[in-house]
Amino acid sequence: MSLMAIFFIDTTSRESIHQALDKGAYAIVTTLPFLNEDDECAWIEVTSIEQMLIKLLRYTITQKSLNIVLLSPVQEALLEMIHVPKTIKRLRGDLFNIAKILLTAKEEEHFSLSDSVLVQKIAPVAHRVENALHVKPLIVSKGLFLSSFWHQERYLYEQKIPSLFVEELLCLLHFCDTHTITYNLEHLGFCEHFYPQFVTHALCKKEFGSSDKVLIFEPTSSLLPSLLSYMQTMIESSHIILALPKQLQQNITFEGETLIFETIEELSILAQKSFAYALILGDKESYEPLFIKSFTIQPSLF
Repeated sequence: MSLMAIFFIDTTSRESIHQALDKGAYAIVTTLPFLNEDDECAWIEVTSIEQMLIKLLRYTITQKSLNIVLLSPVQEALLEMIHVPKTIKRLRGDLFNIAKILLTAKEEEHFSLSDSVLVQKIAPVAHRVENALHVKPLIVSKGLFLSSFWHQERYLYEQKIPSLFVEELLCLLHFCDTHTITYNLEHLGFCEHFYPQFVTHALCKKEFGSSDKVLIFEPTSSLLPSLLSYMQTMIESSHIILALPKQLQQNITFEGETLIFETIEELSILAQKSFAYALILGDKESYEPLFIKSFTIQPSLF
Protein backbone atom coordinates (compact mmCIF):
# COMPACT_ATOMS: atom_id res chain seq x y z
CA MET A 1 0.00 0.00 0.00
CA SER A 2 1.32 3.44 -0.91
CA LEU A 3 2.00 5.83 1.95
CA MET A 4 -0.01 8.45 0.07
CA ALA A 5 -3.10 6.26 0.53
CA ILE A 6 -2.69 6.29 4.33
CA PHE A 7 -4.15 9.25 6.21
CA PHE A 8 -2.99 10.17 9.70
CA ILE A 9 -5.87 12.01 11.43
CA ASP A 10 -4.59 13.91 14.46
CA THR A 11 -7.88 15.54 15.41
CA THR A 12 -11.04 14.84 17.37
CA SER A 13 -13.21 15.83 14.40
CA ARG A 14 -14.62 13.08 12.21
CA GLU A 15 -14.96 15.57 9.36
CA SER A 16 -11.28 15.08 8.50
CA ILE A 17 -11.88 11.33 8.32
CA HIS A 18 -14.75 11.78 5.88
CA GLN A 19 -12.59 14.08 3.75
CA ALA A 20 -9.83 11.45 3.68
CA LEU A 21 -12.31 8.77 2.62
CA ASP A 22 -13.61 11.02 -0.15
CA LYS A 23 -10.00 11.35 -1.39
CA GLY A 24 -9.72 7.57 -1.67
CA ALA A 25 -7.93 6.63 1.55
CA TYR A 26 -7.11 2.94 1.89
CA ALA A 27 -6.20 3.27 5.56
CA ILE A 28 -7.00 5.67 8.38
CA VAL A 29 -4.72 6.05 11.41
CA THR A 30 -6.57 7.86 14.18
CA THR A 31 -7.26 8.07 17.90
CA LEU A 32 -11.01 7.85 17.22
CA PRO A 33 -13.05 4.62 17.34
CA PHE A 34 -14.49 3.04 14.20
CA LEU A 35 -18.15 3.96 13.57
CA ASN A 36 -18.82 2.08 10.33
CA GLU A 37 -17.54 4.94 8.15
CA ASP A 38 -16.25 2.63 5.42
CA ASP A 39 -15.93 -1.15 5.66
CA GLU A 40 -13.42 -1.26 2.77
CA CYS A 41 -10.96 1.12 4.44
CA ALA A 42 -8.44 -0.20 6.97
CA TRP A 43 -9.00 1.44 10.36
CA ILE A 44 -6.01 1.69 12.71
CA GLU A 45 -6.89 3.08 16.11
CA VAL A 46 -3.95 4.27 18.22
CA THR A 47 -3.57 5.95 21.59
CA SER A 48 -1.32 8.72 20.25
CA ILE A 49 -0.56 9.65 16.64
CA GLU A 50 2.74 11.23 17.71
CA GLN A 51 3.95 8.17 19.61
CA MET A 52 2.86 5.89 16.77
CA LEU A 53 4.83 7.97 14.23
CA ILE A 54 7.92 7.99 16.46
CA LYS A 55 7.85 4.18 16.75
CA LEU A 56 7.22 3.83 13.02
CA LEU A 57 10.11 6.17 12.17
CA ARG A 58 12.45 4.40 14.56
CA TYR A 59 11.63 1.10 12.83
CA THR A 60 11.92 2.63 9.35
CA ILE A 61 15.31 4.24 10.04
CA THR A 62 16.67 0.91 11.23
CA GLN A 63 15.01 -1.16 8.50
CA LYS A 64 16.20 1.10 5.67
CA SER A 65 19.61 1.80 7.25
CA LEU A 66 18.96 5.54 7.04
CA ASN A 67 21.76 7.79 8.27
CA ILE A 68 20.72 10.65 10.54
CA VAL A 69 23.17 13.45 11.42
CA LEU A 70 22.41 15.59 14.47
CA LEU A 71 23.67 19.16 14.07
CA SER A 72 23.18 22.40 15.94
CA PRO A 73 20.70 24.80 14.27
CA VAL A 74 23.63 26.92 13.07
CA GLN A 75 25.56 23.93 11.71
CA GLU A 76 22.47 22.69 9.92
CA ALA A 77 22.10 26.02 8.12
CA LEU A 78 25.82 26.21 7.34
CA LEU A 79 25.91 22.66 5.96
CA GLU A 80 23.00 23.39 3.64
CA MET A 81 24.97 26.38 2.34
CA ILE A 82 28.38 24.78 1.73
CA HIS A 83 27.51 21.12 1.07
CA VAL A 84 27.87 20.36 -2.67
CA PRO A 85 26.74 18.12 -4.18
CA LYS A 86 24.00 17.68 -1.59
CA THR A 87 23.96 14.08 -0.43
CA ILE A 88 22.57 14.96 3.01
CA LYS A 89 18.96 16.15 2.97
CA ARG A 90 17.80 18.63 5.59
CA LEU A 91 14.64 17.60 7.43
CA ARG A 92 12.33 20.53 8.10
CA GLY A 93 8.86 21.10 9.46
CA ASP A 94 6.79 19.21 11.99
CA LEU A 95 6.74 15.52 12.79
CA PHE A 96 4.20 14.76 10.05
CA ASN A 97 6.33 16.35 7.35
CA ILE A 98 9.48 14.61 8.59
CA ALA A 99 7.62 11.29 8.70
CA LYS A 100 6.42 11.71 5.12
CA ILE A 101 10.00 12.20 3.91
CA LEU A 102 11.58 9.39 5.94
CA LEU A 103 8.86 6.83 5.25
CA THR A 104 9.32 7.30 1.49
CA ALA A 105 13.14 7.51 1.64
CA LYS A 106 15.39 5.14 -0.24
CA GLU A 107 17.67 2.77 1.64
CA GLU A 108 20.84 4.25 3.16
CA GLU A 109 19.89 7.86 2.41
CA HIS A 110 21.41 10.60 4.57
CA PHE A 111 19.45 13.25 6.48
CA SER A 112 20.23 16.05 8.93
CA LEU A 113 18.21 17.27 11.92
CA SER A 114 18.83 19.84 14.64
CA ASP A 115 16.05 18.69 17.00
CA SER A 116 18.05 16.68 19.56
CA VAL A 117 14.94 15.55 21.45
CA LEU A 118 13.34 14.10 18.32
CA VAL A 119 16.61 12.51 17.18
CA GLN A 120 16.96 10.75 20.52
CA LYS A 121 13.48 9.28 20.04
CA ILE A 122 13.72 8.15 16.42
CA ALA A 123 17.47 7.64 15.87
CA PRO A 124 19.36 7.19 19.15
CA VAL A 125 22.49 6.01 17.28
CA ALA A 126 22.59 9.06 14.99
CA HIS A 127 25.89 10.75 14.15
CA ARG A 128 26.34 13.71 16.48
CA VAL A 129 28.50 16.60 15.36
CA GLU A 130 30.43 18.39 18.10
CA ASN A 131 29.99 22.14 18.45
CA ALA A 132 33.09 22.88 20.52
CA LEU A 133 36.76 22.15 19.84
CA HIS A 134 39.24 20.84 22.41
CA VAL A 135 41.75 23.48 21.33
CA LYS A 136 40.17 26.89 20.87
CA PRO A 137 40.83 28.35 17.41
CA LEU A 138 42.36 31.74 16.75
CA ILE A 139 39.54 33.94 15.50
CA VAL A 140 39.90 37.57 14.47
CA SER A 141 36.55 39.33 14.35
CA LYS A 142 35.74 42.48 12.46
CA GLY A 143 32.63 43.86 14.07
CA LEU A 144 29.69 41.55 14.72
CA PHE A 145 29.49 39.91 11.32
CA LEU A 146 32.93 39.23 9.80
CA SER A 147 35.59 36.77 10.97
CA SER A 148 39.06 35.61 9.92
CA PHE A 149 40.35 32.18 10.94
CA TRP A 150 42.42 29.18 9.89
CA HIS A 151 41.04 25.97 8.44
CA GLN A 152 43.76 23.38 7.95
CA GLU A 153 46.47 25.20 5.96
CA ARG A 154 44.17 27.90 4.62
CA TYR A 155 43.57 31.31 6.18
CA LEU A 156 40.02 32.48 5.56
CA TYR A 157 40.02 36.26 5.66
CA GLU A 158 36.99 38.33 6.72
CA GLN A 159 34.39 35.68 6.00
CA LYS A 160 30.69 36.48 6.30
CA ILE A 161 30.19 34.61 9.55
CA PRO A 162 29.97 35.97 13.12
CA SER A 163 32.90 34.93 15.29
CA LEU A 164 30.37 33.30 17.62
CA PHE A 165 29.63 30.70 14.92
CA VAL A 166 33.19 29.98 13.74
CA GLU A 167 33.92 27.19 16.22
CA GLU A 168 30.70 25.40 15.25
CA LEU A 169 31.69 25.75 11.59
CA LEU A 170 35.14 24.28 12.21
CA CYS A 171 33.57 21.33 14.06
CA LEU A 172 31.27 20.81 11.10
CA LEU A 173 34.17 20.92 8.64
CA HIS A 174 36.09 18.38 10.72
CA PHE A 175 33.07 16.07 10.64
CA CYS A 176 32.79 16.50 6.87
CA ASP A 177 36.50 15.76 6.38
CA THR A 178 36.30 12.68 8.61
CA HIS A 179 33.27 11.26 6.78
CA THR A 180 34.31 12.34 3.26
CA ILE A 181 31.42 14.78 2.89
CA THR A 182 32.16 17.30 0.15
CA TYR A 183 31.82 21.04 0.69
CA ASN A 184 32.84 24.33 -0.88
CA LEU A 185 33.80 27.22 1.38
CA GLU A 186 33.44 29.62 -1.55
CA HIS A 187 29.70 29.30 -0.88
CA LEU A 188 30.09 30.48 2.71
CA GLY A 189 28.00 33.52 3.48
CA PHE A 190 25.50 34.84 6.00
CA CYS A 191 23.15 32.01 6.91
CA GLU A 192 19.59 32.26 8.22
CA HIS A 193 20.87 32.71 11.80
CA PHE A 194 21.90 36.18 12.94
CA TYR A 195 21.28 37.46 9.42
CA PRO A 196 22.18 41.17 9.11
CA GLN A 197 20.19 43.56 6.96
CA PHE A 198 21.58 47.09 6.86
CA VAL A 199 18.85 49.72 6.55
CA THR A 200 18.34 53.46 6.39
CA HIS A 201 16.55 55.31 9.19
CA ALA A 202 13.36 54.86 7.15
CA LEU A 203 13.94 51.07 6.98
CA CYS A 204 14.98 50.96 3.34
CA LYS A 205 17.40 48.14 2.54
CA LYS A 206 21.06 49.04 2.08
CA GLU A 207 24.13 47.09 1.04
CA PHE A 208 26.17 45.39 3.72
CA GLY A 209 28.17 47.91 5.77
CA SER A 210 26.67 50.96 4.06
CA SER A 211 24.53 52.34 6.91
CA ASP A 212 24.62 52.81 10.68
CA LYS A 213 21.49 50.75 11.41
CA VAL A 214 21.16 46.98 11.18
CA LEU A 215 18.19 44.68 11.56
CA ILE A 216 19.36 41.20 12.62
CA PHE A 217 17.02 38.26 12.08
CA GLU A 218 17.15 35.09 14.16
CA PRO A 219 14.52 32.36 13.60
CA THR A 220 15.43 30.21 16.63
CA SER A 221 14.38 31.58 20.02
CA SER A 222 16.74 29.31 21.97
CA LEU A 223 19.72 31.12 20.40
CA LEU A 224 18.65 34.60 21.55
CA PRO A 225 20.38 34.57 24.97
CA SER A 226 23.77 33.62 23.49
CA LEU A 227 23.35 36.10 20.63
CA LEU A 228 22.50 38.93 23.03
CA SER A 229 25.48 38.06 25.19
CA TYR A 230 27.70 38.03 22.08
CA MET A 231 26.39 41.42 20.93
CA GLN A 232 26.89 43.00 24.34
CA THR A 233 30.57 42.03 24.37
CA MET A 234 31.04 44.55 21.54
CA ILE A 235 28.03 46.90 21.75
CA GLU A 236 26.46 48.71 24.68
CA SER A 237 22.95 47.43 25.39
CA SER A 238 21.61 50.99 25.03
CA HIS A 239 22.34 50.74 21.28
CA ILE A 240 20.45 47.45 20.91
CA ILE A 241 16.72 46.75 20.61
CA LEU A 242 15.32 43.27 21.09
CA ALA A 243 12.10 42.72 19.11
CA LEU A 244 9.95 39.75 20.12
CA PRO A 245 6.55 38.46 18.94
CA LYS A 246 3.89 38.76 21.63
CA GLN A 247 3.08 35.04 21.45
CA LEU A 248 6.61 34.02 22.49
CA GLN A 249 6.40 32.01 25.72
CA GLN A 250 10.11 32.14 26.49
CA ASN A 251 11.35 34.61 29.12
CA ILE A 252 14.46 36.41 27.84
CA THR A 253 16.45 38.70 30.11
CA PHE A 254 17.86 41.81 28.45
CA GLU A 255 18.98 45.09 30.00
CA GLY A 256 18.22 47.16 26.90
CA GLU A 257 14.91 48.02 25.25
CA THR A 258 12.59 45.16 24.38
CA LEU A 259 9.93 45.77 21.75
CA ILE A 260 6.92 43.42 21.83
CA PHE A 261 4.88 43.24 18.62
CA GLU A 262 1.88 41.32 17.30
CA THR A 263 2.14 42.10 13.58
CA ILE A 264 5.01 42.83 11.22
CA GLU A 265 3.49 46.24 10.53
CA GLU A 266 3.99 47.20 14.17
CA LEU A 267 7.75 46.91 13.68
CA SER A 268 7.64 49.98 11.43
CA ILE A 269 7.97 51.93 14.68
CA LEU A 270 11.68 51.08 14.48
CA ALA A 271 11.94 53.90 11.93
CA GLN A 272 11.18 56.31 14.78
CA LYS A 273 13.60 54.82 17.28
CA SER A 274 17.27 55.45 17.93
CA PHE A 275 19.37 52.27 17.77
CA ALA A 276 22.33 50.70 16.02
CA TYR A 277 21.19 47.07 16.06
CA ALA A 278 17.73 45.52 16.33
CA LEU A 279 17.67 41.78 17.00
CA ILE A 280 14.36 40.43 15.69
CA LEU A 281 13.02 36.95 16.39
CA GLY A 282 11.94 35.47 13.06
CA ASP A 283 13.29 34.51 9.65
CA LYS A 284 14.17 37.31 7.26
CA GLU A 285 11.79 36.20 4.50
CA SER A 286 8.76 36.61 6.77
CA TYR A 287 9.65 40.25 7.40
CA GLU A 288 10.04 41.40 3.80
CA PRO A 289 6.86 43.57 4.05
CA LEU A 290 8.72 45.61 6.67
CA PHE A 291 11.02 47.13 4.06
CA ILE A 292 9.32 49.86 2.08
CA LYS A 293 11.88 49.77 -0.72
CA SER A 294 15.46 48.77 -1.51
CA PHE A 295 18.58 50.77 -2.31
CA THR A 296 21.38 48.50 -3.51
CA ILE A 297 23.24 50.98 -5.72
CA GLN A 298 24.26 54.48 -4.70
CA PRO A 299 22.55 57.20 -6.77
CA SER A 300 24.71 58.66 -9.54
CA LEU A 301 24.45 61.60 -11.92
CA PHE A 302 26.08 59.57 -14.71
